[in-house]
Amino acid sequence: MDFGASDNQKIGIALSLMGSIFMFLGVILLLDSALLTMGNVMFLVGLVMTMGPARTQTFFLDRKRMRPSVIFFVGVFLVLYGYVIIGLLMEGFGALNLFGNFVPVAYRVMKGMPIFGNILAIPIIQNAAYRFGLDTLPS
Repeated sequence: MDFGASDNQKIGIALSLMGSIFMFLGVILLLDSALLTMGNVMFLVGLVMTMGPARTQTFFLDRKRMRPSVIFFVGVFLVLYGYVIIGLLMEGFGALNLFGNFVPVAYRVMKGMPIFGNILAIPIIQNAAYRFGLDTLPS
């Protein structure tokens, strides 16, 4: 399958997905710092490979995103050094502020997908999406 992505972007997407899985497993397995560290490294390397070094640098060092970027990376380093709970909280706060604008776009894309669209059409989920400002009032 060719999605119009280069080989580096495909590898980056795979690394980001694997990093997310490792981070999820690290949280599920009682905040295992080794899994969280591997997940962080894979996710960041995958992000750089997907976006490219120049665009990644521009994204994280943008003047409006400087504070969330610093908080995110301090959280990553805290997880690397073993301060898992504080690091994850800082990572989550930084990631929410960095990538929060992408949530409505991702919601609209998933709403058009076959399986995810059906799940997002469940009234309880639709009402929650409306409360968070992701969707219009369900009819």
